[in-house]
Formats: sequence, structure tokens, C-alpha cells
Amino acid sequence: MTSSYFRFPTIHGDNVVFVCEDDLWSVSATGGIARRLTVGLGEVSYPSLSPDGKHLAFSSNDEGATEVFVMPGEGGSARRLTFGGHLAHVVGWLPDGSGIVYSTEASQPFSKTRALRVVPVGGGESKRLGIGLAVYLSFGPDGGRVLCRNMDDNAMWKRYRGGRAGVLWIDRKGDGEFERLLHLEGNTVRPLWIARRDAAGSLRDSSVPCSARAPIDERIYFVSDHEGVGNLYSCDLLGQNLIRHTAHEFYVRHPATDGLAIVYHCGADLYRFELSTLQTVRLDVRTLSSRPQRNRRFVHADEFLEEATLTPSCDSVMLTTRGQTFVMGFWEGAATHRGRGSGTRQRLTHALGDGKHWVSVVDDGREEALEILSASDVPPIRLDKLDLGRAVELRVSPVADAVAVSNHRHELWYVDLRKKHAKLLDRSDFERVDDFEFAPDGRTLVYAIDESPTGSSIKLVDLESGEKHWITRGEFRDSGPSFDPEGRYLYFLSHRDFDPVYDAQTFDLGFPMGMRLCLVTLQSTLTSPFIPMPHPIDDDKDLDDKASDEVRELLRLDAEERADLEDLPLIIDFEGIELRVELFPVKAGQFGRIAGVKDKVFYTSFPLEGTLESEWTGEETEEGVLKAWDFEDNESNPVMTEVIDFDIGEDCKTLLVVCEDRLRVISSHHSMEKDEDDDEPGRKSGWIDLERISVEVSPGDEWRQMLREAWRLMRDNFWSEDMSGVDWQATYERYAPLVDRVSSRTEFSDLVWEMQGELGTSHAYEYGGDYRLSPAYEPGFLGIDVSYDEARKGFRIDHIVQGDAWDPAASSPLLRPGLGVVKGDVITAVGGVSVGPRSTLQSLLVNKAEEEVELKIAAAKGEPRVITVRTLGNEELARYRDWVASNRRFVHEKSQGKVGYLHIPDMGPRGFSEFSRGFLMEAAKPALIVDVRFNRGGHVSPLILEKLARRRLGYDVQRWGGPLPYPSESVDGPIVALTNEHAGSDGDIFSHCFKLMKLGPLIGKRTWGGVVGIWPRHDLIDGSTTSQPEFAFWFQDVGWAVENYGTAPDIEVEIRPQDYAAGLDPQLERGIDEALQRLTENPPLVPDFTGRPDRRVDDRFSHRKRSK
Repeated sequence: MTSSYFRFPTIHGDNVVFVCEDDLWSVSATGGIARRLTVGLGEVSYPSLSPDGKHLAFSSNDEGATEVFVMPGEGGSARRLTFGGHLAHVVGWLPDGSGIVYSTEASQPFSKTRALRVVPVGGGESKRLGIGLAVYLSFGPDGGRVLCRNMDDNAMWKRYRGGRAGVLWIDRKGDGEFERLLHLEGNTVRPLWIARRDAAGSLRDSSVPCSARAPIDERIYFVSDHEGVGNLYSCDLLGQNLIRHTAHEFYVRHPATDGLAIVYHCGADLYRFELSTLQTVRLDVRTLSSRPQRNRRFVHADEFLEEATLTPSCDSVMLTTRGQTFVMGFWEGAATHRGRGSGTRQRLTHALGDGKHWVSVVDDGREEALEILSASDVPPIRLDKLDLGRAVELRVSPVADAVAVSNHRHELWYVDLRKKHAKLLDRSDFERVDDFEFAPDGRTLVYAIDESPTGSSIKLVDLESGEKHWITRGEFRDSGPSFDPEGRYLYFLSHRDFDPVYDAQTFDLGFPMGMRLCLVTLQSTLTSPFIPMPHPIDDDKDLDDKASDEVRELLRLDAEERADLEDLPLIIDFEGIELRVELFPVKAGQFGRIAGVKDKVFYTSFPLEGTLESEWTGEETEEGVLKAWDFEDNESNPVMTEVIDFDIGEDCKTLLVVCEDRLRVISSHHSMEKDEDDDEPGRKSGWIDLERISVEVSPGDEWRQMLREAWRLMRDNFWSEDMSGVDWQATYERYAPLVDRVSSRTEFSDLVWEMQGELGTSHAYEYGGDYRLSPAYEPGFLGIDVSYDEARKGFRIDHIVQGDAWDPAASSPLLRPGLGVVKGDVITAVGGVSVGPRSTLQSLLVNKAEEEVELKIAAAKGEPRVITVRTLGNEELARYRDWVASNRRFVHEKSQGKVGYLHIPDMGPRGFSEFSRGFLMEAAKPALIVDVRFNRGGHVSPLILEKLARRRLGYDVQRWGGPLPYPSESVDGPIVALTNEHAGSDGDIFSHCFKLMKLGPLIGKRTWGGVVGIWPRHDLIDGSTTSQPEFAFWFQDVGWAVENYGTAPDIEVEIRPQDYAAGLDPQLERGIDEALQRLTENPPLVPDFTGRPDRRVDDRFSHRKRSK
């Protein structure tokens, strides 16, 4: 019998509760047959039995966000207790069992940062514990506490040593004075404060002060990987007498205790560590489950569409969805499966010229390989002897059974399918070769290749001789080459328009519309197609309207004969070809693809738009417009909107248009003017009904294939060939057997994270995928903090989040004009429902995101009134704005206006936006604090550093206004940067380079330590993405040393739990002090505008003086 995948155990006496198949189960502490406690649609995690064992708290996303629930310890109905709308992980219980402690992102100004709160077991408003950022907490017998910051599971990035490694703080006496407990060179998580018990199970004389007890009586147990693998350790209350208790090969994860034993999971098994004997036993647990999430099911093609192409006959479409290939007529006929079934993945599938065979990249559990498949019962021909790497693009020859393939190694190959032979055509030293196409005669291949980190050119290779020719060279970024089907022109896209646009906010110029449509005349005798030729006034350009049947037949035969003349090579005059590049008379823009038919060129155009509300990865969005340039009319016209991409059939008349999750077939003569507003699939509209395809999915088979592919993707794309010394093959062999124990998509994700974590490297992620759907009741938010007022029978408003009052998405809706709501007012009803001590404000706003809601408000004076507000769908931005504004006020007040303050939340578009917004005003002050704490990374750090390094050199002085600094937007005085352990990736890089460039002191804590960058572009079969650390960062001073360590500040300043409790920010205060001190020591230059030029004529040369 295959065992299951066990996680998150908790224990009380003989009752062990754990998670399996996304549900809760109960089993004896000695093992045996388990009993299922929940049957939910969501995922359950972090169960915790109460001190008396009567209640069971757990986290679940059964209604949307992961929240806290509680149920009887032996099972039964569950009640939801929290409604924060953000991640909430159960940590444990108050010692008296009255409340549940949990860590949550709710009410935080930053995502992925958690603080501890407690919610009454009977329900009601939760309260902050007031000890700052933390993820775990355990209580001692005398009111003492030990907490863990940063991480509660160290298995996802094994042997992590960066600034965000788990650290333990202990309050030994329960008086709120915390100290660091340990200083191990490892990642220390999940502390458990355990007081040894006597035989009767009672605490050993708890009235005796902690300091008077022998160290063996009370110990802190925890997980640490300072010796290489996460195992269970313990120390005394002083952080001494360290003992290791386990020696597993897999990491010990999520230990929990009842004071007599510790249970944990490790390598998908459950273990119990007996405190009385200090011995570990594996629990033999059987779930006797039918494992329903592994059951076969069917999905529609549009949900997991990967690629689609036209067949050679141009009457059908061949598409790949969920790793399986299908062929079907556009609007009629059956959809035919052309693959192996679930568990085998096909990619880059294309029909060959005869229409009876197709080629595909197939993963059947071995290495990926090209396969030639047939509609008959002939076994596929597998070309597994060819070392083609991981194919990323594939094109089929128009005249031969051959394909061109590019791979992850930046290589371009030509593969003769009949001879099973491959020839390396070219390789780029900089990036993958993605854009290539066969010439109409199949004898040559044109492609774009990177010649430098910033430039790419168009190149052509003779497939027989291997001779290469440059079509363009070096100066620009040229891409997307394609041939005119009649062999006259070569089309391509080029970033070669340098018409600068002034920035609207800052003094800067850019080239947002720098792309042009280009063509090259392939024969030197061809004239430009954009120069109109003279013709008679009555000459009708539409020959088809007037031509006789004989002329039509002649034209038809001529075209057919040309198509049959395979032995007639395409003529290209290479001499001077780079001088024959012409620009289409189309304004510069942002374009996606260009391809031609007879006398017409199609291309996709994308609008210029901001990046805060859209994708900034460079991927095309559904906002594209398909346009056509008509050479006869010499004009461009729109063909279709909301387009991502398109493909032209071999008949040069049929277009397959790709939209977000739909396909449409149109004629090359299609006009948007005649386009009817018809979304129904069919021949009239051109839309293809993808629901005609039903894809069979066998999750267990898929997970096995996906794990292997994730492992292989890492092997092929990891930045260092030696995998940083990790035996990656042995790693797979250790983790692969566990996949058959997986019974849910959540468990599979956990397995992938653990396996990839063995590399000990940042940015090894897995996200997305096909999860079991649960209801999502999105809560509304009011942007306020409240507490229940027993006397006034309502929720007293303790704080209103101001944020940007002018932006409805970034401030509390209670601040809208005319409402008159102030701090201290009480909300007594929401949506007509009166509130009570056991209810919560957020519980009354469930499923009311961005909706109008009535609130009954009782002010300190006057009659209660009813107001209507529109709730927020998310309040993180409002709380972030509030946090920044509070910091800025504090800096201005404490420095008496001498120091400016700005915060950068990430190094992406939002971070650049926040920096630019703050820099314009704050840099004008004598000194500046740049706060990158909690910076989540990105890629814009060089742009920000460049501006911060701009020093003031002079002034423009005017008569009626004040002097203007030169360079504009420059800093004149000292700069101080704040960083912390939550600043990572490009936040690491910024912090390190700030020091390297000597821009000022760096204050705070050592940063995250993750600077091996990624380019997520590899989806698994169910739509999930795994990232491979591909771009390792090397610095001129420390080499590779920032990765898995971080950058240390010049001045280290800790924020202790008691600082958070007191509302203090020592890091910000030290930043102000340093800025003021530097202002005193090196004040900015005070310009002396006296001694202005005297332009009068010298008296010695005065005409008047000489005349006297």
C-alpha cells in the first residue's frame, strides 16, 4: 500500500491531528488507521490542539483567503474566527486556552510580512500582541515567551544564511524584555518552550522562578540547519547546552508539542519525539482514503491552451493544451486526439507538409526528444540520439521533412527528420535565438541573433552550405524576421527610432515608441514598394473585379506553378543588402509580429500604457491590434482588436488569430469595418469553439511528469553547471519516490519547493497551477482599526487610514467628503445588521469587496446616523501610504525640516513610481533618508542609484524666482539609506551598491541575500511556473558573497520586540541622527550670489571720457 503525504501534525495526549489531502485527520499517538475530520473544498494547514485538547484551531482557505477556524478537538463543525482577508497561520494557543495566536499579513503595509495577533476562541475582534513582526510564539510556564522572526519553515531554502534567517527572541520573565536567544550560523525556526513534567504530568513546581531551576527542567526546542540539515535541537533558557535530538536526511518541519512529546513531519512521514526518553519513532499511519484528488477528470482546452497552428491544408487547427495535442476542423468535424495521454507532455507540435504526420517535442518520462507521429498505428519515431537540449522554438520546413529548432543553450539547429541528423547552425553568446523562419524555397533560414547585451541583428544561413550572411548588423535591436511569400522582401521589426519624448513628471527623455516596421528588398533591382508608380486615370487597381476568366485562370496557374517549382531557389543579392532597408510609412510604436501575404503585410500593434496596472514583463497583452499594410493602397488599416498573436497559413490566405483564451480564423481580406459583433463560435464569426475538446487529466501521472520536468528545467537552466556543488541527480532520486504519495496539488507544490530548496539558492520558486477550487468570498475593507466598545455597543474607530485622501483606492472610504466620520466614533450596525461582542467588523463585510455598504455611526455627540460608503477590495496600498506619511512627518518634525524622507517598496514599476514621487520634493531638503526596508526587489536599482549619485554643481539664478539647482533634481547634502532583512533581490543589490558607490551610510540590518536572478518563462503542464536561478550577481568588492548572506549595514540597528511594543523605530531615528550629524560636519555648499558681473564699459575706454 502506498503511504500518503503527511504534514503539519499537532498533539495532545494520545490524539495526533495532521494534514493530508488538504484535510484534517486524527490518529493515535502510536499510529494506526487515521480518521478524517474535515471534507472541505479548500486547503487546510497549521492545526493546533488547545492546551486541554478540547478544541482544534487550524488555517483554511475554504472561503477565499487563508483564515483561522476552530472546531472540537475530536471533530465536528468548524467556525471561522478571523476575517482579515490576508494570510493567517495558526501559531498556537494562549496558555489558558482562551484565545488562538496566529501570524497574519492583515493590516500590514507590506505583503509577506506577518505580525502576531490573538483571537478569542469564542469569537470577536482579534488584538495585536504588540511585539512586532514575528511568525511563531511559544509560552513558558511563568508568563515567559519565546518568539521566532522571519521564517517558520526552513526547508524551502535549505542552508539559508541570509539576513532573513529565523532568529529566536526570549522574554524569560514575562515582563516584555526580550533578548536574542541564540547566535547559530543557521536558520533557526519553530521554538517550543517545554517545561519537563513529573510522572503525573504536572509542571515541576512552577512557582519556582526560572532562574532557580536546573537547565534540564526547561528547554527551548527548535529546528535548525546550522549543521547542514534541519533537525530538532534544544538549548537551555540562556541559549546554552545545545543538544541535537534527531539525525534525519530530510528536514524536520513544523514541530508541535503538548509538553510530553513533540510531533513533526519529515520527508512526508510523521514522527513523535518522546521527551521522557529522548527517542524518536516514526508513526505508521494509514489513511485508507480513495485519494479523490487523484481521480481522473476532464478540462476544457481553453483553460490550458499552450499553442496553436494551422495545418498545411488550412482547414483545421492543431493545438496543444494541457500537454496534449488535438486536431480539429475550424467549425465542423470531430476533435481528434494526437498524443499519448495524460502523463506524457507534448510541446511545440507542428504538422509536416504532407498533413499526415506531425513533429512534437515529447516528454514521456525520459529525456525530452523530437518525435515524428502519425495518424496511423505506426509507432512514433523518436529522435532521442540527438542532443538538442530543451527546445524553446520550432519551425517546419515548407518543402522538406525537416525542422529548425532553437534551445535553452542559445543554439539554433537544423534537423533532417528522415535522416535523423542534426546540424548546428549558430549560437548566441547573449540570449536565446527565438525569432527564425524558413525561406519559401526551404533552402535558407533567416533569424535574429543577439550580438551584444543590447543589440541584435538579422542573419541568414544557407542550409546546405552553412554559409551565413548578415542582413542587418549590430547598431539596433532587430527581431521577428519573416519572408514575403513571393520572395521579394524580408520583413522585420527594429528598435531604431530615437525620437525622444519628454517625461511628464521628471526632467528626463525616453523612447517609449522606438520600434519600426522594416523591409529589405532581396533583389537589388527591385524598387521601393512605397513609391507609387504612374498609371492611367481609368486603371482599376482591383484587377479581380474586371479580369476575364482567362486572366484569372492564368494568374491562378501561375501561382500554382511557382509553388511547385521547388528547384527554383530564392534569389537574394547580398551585396549592399544592408543599404536596402526601408521603413514602412507607419509611425513608430510597439509591435509584436510582422508577416506577409501577397501584396499585404500583417502586424500586431500594442498601445503605450503605464506599468502599475498592467504586465511589465514584456509579454504581449490582449490589448493588441492586428493591422494590415496594403501595398496597393499604400496604407495601413486595423483588422481586429484584443489580439495577442497570429499565424498565417501555407495558402497565404488564412489567418489564425490568438486572443487571451480564444482562437479565431479570418481571411487575409478580412476588414474590421465589416466585422460583426458576434462572439458565438462558427463560420460566420470565425471564432473556434474550444469546448469541443475535452482533455482527460490524470493528476497522479501529471505530477510524476511535472516533478521530473521541474528537476530537468533546473538542471538545464541553473546558472552554474555544477549546480553549486549539489548532486542534483541524487537529489531527484531521493525526492522522486515521494511523488506517488502526493494526493493533492498543494502537496505536490510542497514537494517541488522542498526538492528545489536543496540547491540552497534564492529565487527557486514554484507557483500557480491547477488547484481544487473553493469559494472565494472577497471581503470589503474600510481602512480603519477598531475595538469593541462594550458601553456603546459597537466598534470604536481607533484609527482611520489616511493614505492618499484624493485616491479612493489608497485611503479609507470613511474619509470621503461630507461623511464627517472621525476617530472615536462607533459603528453600531453594518448593512442593517447590529454588531455584538462576538461579531467582528470584517465578518460583516465578507463578500462585499468594492460594494456600497450602509454603516450606522454613533458619534460622541448627536444622534446616530446612517452613511453609505464603497468598500475597498484591498487596503494594503492605503496602509502603505499611511505608513510612509507617518514616517515622513516624524522625520520632518524631528529634524525641523532639514531631512527629507522617501521609501521604495520594490525595485519594479511601483518602486520607481514611489521613488520618483518622493524624490521630487524630499531631495530639495538639506539631507535625505532613502528607506529600502521591506523592498521586494525588481530591476530598476541602477536607475535610482544613478539619480541619487547626481550631485549638485551649480545654480540657475533668476531675478524674480529662487535659484534653480543644476543638475536639476540633484541632492546637495548627505544621503542616508535604511535597509533591513526584508530587503532582497534588487533590494540587496541597491543596498550593496549604495555602499559601494559611497553615497552615504547604510543603516539597519543585514539584507535578505538573494541575488541570483530569474526569468520565469517555463510553464509546467498544468499552467504552474517554476523559476530557475539563471543570473548570478558578482560584485567587484565581494564577488559572489551577497548571495545567501546579504549585505551588512555600515551601522547595525536592531528593532527589538519591546521597541515595537513601545511604537519606536530605532532604525529611522538613527538615520535622522546620522543625517543631522553629517549636515553639521559637512554642510551643503551655501552659494554666494554676491559679486555679480559688472558689464559696464571700462572708464578707460569710455567715448565720453575721451571726448573731454
